[in-house]
Amino acid sequence: MSLTAKRVYQFGEFELNVESRVFERRGKRIPLGSKAFEVLVCLLVHAGEVVSKEMLLNTVWPESFVEESNLAQHIFALRKALGDRAGYIVTVSGRGYQFTEAVQEIVPESAQSLPEKSHEAIVQRLIERTHLLIEESAASPVLDAGARQKRLSSRRRFWITMAAALAIGAVVIAWIVVRRRVHSLSKPASVVVADFLNATGDAAFDRTLKRALEIDMAQSPYMDVLSGRETVRTLRMMGRQGDVTLTADIAREVCERTNRQVLLVGSISSVGSEYLLTLEATDCSTGERLTGAKAVAKTKAKILSALDSVAERVRTGLGESEKSVESFRVPIVQATTPSLEALKFYSLGMNLVAQSKDETESLPFFQRAVELDPQFAMAYGEIANDYYNLSEYNRAAPFFQKAFEYSEHVDAREKLTIQAHYYESGLGDILRGNKTYQVWAATYPQDWVPWLDLANNETQLGQYPASIEAGEQALKLGPGRGINYTVLARAYMRASRFEDAKRIGRLATGRSINASALNWTLFQIAFIEHDQKALLEITAWLAKHPDDWHLLDDQAVAAASIGQYKNAVKLFEQAYAIAERESLFEAADGILLDRAQAEASLGLISMARATMGRMTQFAPDSRDLMLISAQLGDATTAQRFLAANGGKSGSATLMTYIYLPQARAVLAMQHGKPLEAVAALETAKPYELIDYSVPIQRAETYVQARQPDMAIAEYKKVLANPGVDGTNPQYVLTHLGLARAYVMEGHVPEARSEYEAFFAAWKDADPDVPVLQQAHQEYARLR
Repeated sequence: MSLTAKRVYQFGEFELNVESRVFERRGKRIPLGSKAFEVLVCLLVHAGEVVSKEMLLNTVWPESFVEESNLAQHIFALRKALGDRAGYIVTVSGRGYQFTEAVQEIVPESAQSLPEKSHEAIVQRLIERTHLLIEESAASPVLDAGARQKRLSSRRRFWITMAAALAIGAVVIAWIVVRRRVHSLSKPASVVVADFLNATGDAAFDRTLKRALEIDMAQSPYMDVLSGRETVRTLRMMGRQGDVTLTADIAREVCERTNRQVLLVGSISSVGSEYLLTLEATDCSTGERLTGAKAVAKTKAKILSALDSVAERVRTGLGESEKSVESFRVPIVQATTPSLEALKFYSLGMNLVAQSKDETESLPFFQRAVELDPQFAMAYGEIANDYYNLSEYNRAAPFFQKAFEYSEHVDAREKLTIQAHYYESGLGDILRGNKTYQVWAATYPQDWVPWLDLANNETQLGQYPASIEAGEQALKLGPGRGINYTVLARAYMRASRFEDAKRIGRLATGRSINASALNWTLFQIAFIEHDQKALLEITAWLAKHPDDWHLLDDQAVAAASIGQYKNAVKLFEQAYAIAERESLFEAADGILLDRAQAEASLGLISMARATMGRMTQFAPDSRDLMLISAQLGDATTAQRFLAANGGKSGSATLMTYIYLPQARAVLAMQHGKPLEAVAALETAKPYELIDYSVPIQRAETYVQARQPDMAIAEYKKVLANPGVDGTNPQYVLTHLGLARAYVMEGHVPEARSEYEAFFAAWKDADPDVPVLQQAHQEYARLR
């Protein structure tokens, strides 16, 4: 492109004269800086085309390295100059800019013979501009015209020679710049953050600045920051400890192993009371410097603000648009906490989370963080998550509330996280939580987390096809995260797509991912399919985790489902002891509730009542407690449940559609009104396969109403979906319920077949279990 051709460009009400460097609107001159003018000329010459940022940078700044942020500033100046016609310049994401208005080019007669070759025009323009500068600076009134002309002629020859050399040099420099410049971002830059080199001697900065920078960068939709868990997993594959200091060299290896693009290495040093922060971005594969920034903090209290400054400049230097940076630039002090000490404890807690430590280990650090800053929203959120994962749901609820209350000023990503968790877990409004996750996924299209949580929620609602779809998207975006394999495999299992679930398990194994929850899913499938080889392998793995009360409780339920009550009691007691030792009182009561449910199913009514008598935390919103109490003949629990939770109807999803209808059905059955019970359960239909309780409850109402054909259909619904909860006693005992319904209908061969299926499943059961003895008596009478 020639910047020197004597041409005029007209578009709409505007006119630009290249030679005179004048830009006008309706004859009124509009001031433009030199570089902004040349950017506009380049866009006009290529009107209608997408002009890459590389081309603009190489054309307008051929002689130097210029950050893309500089170009963005000139584009902003041009749009401001165009006023209400700013839309003429369109940003094409990931490619460059396009001038969309029709442009008319006028070439004056005196200029029509000028050469058209771009490089010649550039050299000529460089000569002319240099000549103009020499004339302006060298001309002196004490010299006569002849002397001035002689001196100018001599100098002109010198500068013409220099200009030609500079033009050749500019080509070389432009080539180097093209090779080194980071392209504008069309998709997130995948980033690894190293630990800061701390030359201050102040331990408060260790890990803290790294975590703060990760939060600062991650608020951008164009920065995909490697998570702590994936970093730890990669370190372990490298033969290193998960909590090793991530020096620049170690971080670069992590970056290469995870196929990331950019490594961020920062440092902090002090001179007197001031601190110098530096941040450099390099190409992971080549080590070439991509961009960097530095800032001075006058005091320790200003360090996080200085970190914001360097983070924003590096984001821009890596190709993120100024508009995006402006939209996602919540200061770290506002997003987290103004207390460096509180941020330090939060960072230490997150480091333990990254290492997959038990929630009881990370919890004290988050608790200390909110002691130091009682308005630290992110720390409250982590406390809530820890309690929730420990099955301490009532203890989690107020912390979800606190996080929500203080989330007004956090960054966009964290606000969506806190809101979604508050809606789904704090309020039980899963549908509203899902809407928030959908907004999150749209705002951060490369983030796997909202898809994972959507998959979890859809599983919780019994919507397994939707769960699979979301889980597949999560795995696609986050193939290095073990939890994505776990959640997707579980969704496939719940949908009874066992081969797909096992395929996901093999994929995880291929990536050296071996999560306990994933192994439990594979155990359940092997249990349902009677795959003895797989059961032995996974049972051996389970034995290596004797202190995991979750796994012990699950194994106890599975043992009860095949009538092995003595083994189940042993496992229940081990799980209970661990939960109690950790002061997890809600979890301990949950284990007792699972045991009581198993005992009631096996016909051990007195034992079930005794087990429930050991409970200390009687949660008024426990659906399972209400159902077991009803099974044991306690009508008052359902009444109390309705009284305590009736006001939640419409906001808490499962409470509205499942739990309250089940309580009404219990009361209707206790009053001898089975058809009213059936009617009460109608609202549960959309989500009835969250577990087996709704179909079984409905089947029992039909039996009481003397409608065995309808009961048979409900029992078959259970047996057709073994993946929903095939290790629960309710699943195997459905054969017994179906057999009894067939007897009532007079279908003896079908009844005999179901009894025999039950006996086959319980071939290794304890012989003195009441429900087994009763089944044998019924079968004998049938024969």
